Amino acid sequence: MYCYVLFTCTGREEKVKKILEKRLDNKVFMPFIPMSEAIFRRSGQTKKELRPIFPSYVFIESELSSIEVIQKTRHIIYASKDIISFLQYDDTGDIAMKDHERNMLLRLCNDDRCIESSSGIIVGTRVYINEGPLIGLESIIKKTNRHKRRAIIELEFMGEIRQVSVPLEILKKA
Repeated sequence: MYCYVLFTCTGREEKVKKILEKRLDNKVFMPFIPMSEAIFRRSGQTKKELRPIFPSYVFIESELSSIEVIQKTRHIIYASKDIISFLQYDDTGDIAMKDHERNMLLRLCNDDRCIESSSGIIVGTRVYINEGPLIGLESIIKKTNRHKRRAIIELEFMGEIRQVSVPLEILKKA
């Protein structure tokens, strides 16, 4: 399986995903938007909201090669004002995500392509995760915000290091 990334106009990710689902063969192309849970309290109630991990990007999984994907999606991209282009690597020009980048993203996401909340404790300056998708990935956590229940992690994405906000509940600080 390969993973391709379309750069879209901000806020139009869901619209682009629906266009792709409607116009492409769903047995060959699986468009998705990686999401993250956002947990917050409002009026004394805890609420969850889903937000894109990578705003302005729509991902497409397919077994087709880069050339085949370009050929089969070209007409949709040119006809849409909401799609800008495929992302590509600066050094090679390839549009398929590298396996290690794709595998890390899929490891963090559940079957619905959403990063669920992790929980852990802080001992000194170190974070230890005891539940959730960040188990064993403490080294990629760069910053935590206990009040917002978020962590900033670093992921390699299309050849660049990106900082991504993910849900993290700190149970205690020792």
